[in-house]
Amino acid sequence: MNPFTLTICKDLAEARGACVDGAVYKAAGIDLVDRLKERKESLPQLVDIGRLRKDLGGITIDAQSLRLGALTTLHEIAEHENTASRALRALREAAGEAATPQVRRRATLGGNLLQRARCWYLRSAGIGCSHGGDGPTCMAREGENRYHAIFGGFDCVRVHPSNCATALCVLGAEAEIQSGDATRRIPIRALWPEHGLAALPEHTLEPGELLIAVHIGRDVIEGNSAYREAREKASFDWPTTSAAVHVAIEDGVIRAARIALGAVAPVPWPCDDAAKSLIGKPPSDELFASAARAAFKDAQALTHNAYKIEQGQAVLIDALRAACAEV
Repeated sequence: MNPFTLTICKDLAEARGACVDGAVYKAAGIDLVDRLKERKESLPQLVDIGRLRKDLGGITIDAQSLRLGALTTLHEIAEHENTASRALRALREAAGEAATPQVRRRATLGGNLLQRARCWYLRSAGIGCSHGGDGPTCMAREGENRYHAIFGGFDCVRVHPSNCATALCVLGAEAEIQSGDATRRIPIRALWPEHGLAALPEHTLEPGELLIAVHIGRDVIEGNSAYREAREKASFDWPTTSAAVHVAIEDGVIRAARIALGAVAPVPWPCDDAAKSLIGKPPSDELFASAARAAFKDAQALTHNAYKIEQGQAVLIDALRAACAEV
């Protein structure tokens, strides 16, 4: 591991003051420490915010929204009473499926949303790639790409690794960002670039900015949601495809719907047209299959990942069934 300076902060003001000149925030460090140990990255200074749970942790609810602090662990999200409703089931299930029980008790929501892609070319020392900034091209496009993107790849076919991101997209969440002395809120989808171009990082935060919390509006908390994924191992693995769904059903008819796919694109992939095709119709397997075909109609498989199209449709149908069941 390359040498670095570690600043352990006691409050947010100290954290803001310390994160300058290329410094990077560290919470649990599940992803960050791995990258440092692999010597794929060299960071001169880390700013440890892991002790700021009073400001950055916890799950609370008020008249406007549910607030999830950026330091809230995935275990807390999966088990907390404030995420127990059917409307938030997608988030609870996504958090509960991640990694292992041990990792979920340490890994934070903020880290899960902002982690780097798990592309083996990006993370392998001695192999240059365009996204890592040390190579001329995307090695996965013509190489070993069975886990890579079928949407939005352009010149980089990495996939976004966050379980929770997919669920938060369909829940219409907002990200609260600390920038200097001010804070702002942005739609959760704006936390990631519109296209996964090789030159762009995994997220849109500027240097020194800090993800404070994620908010989910009370209007969303009245609906129904579900999350499903497929993966090769039962534990400690990333999905090969995933899907999150949020629906509002009234008098046996779908009145509102959102769909997002995971592990198929460089960013969480919204399927707005497929979601619109559900509205005004009663739930049925035929409707779900039609929506799944619409969601994947523009997919472009690489050499080794065509299986993701059929698998992804099955995962989405399963999520739709779960979200619409027992309503």
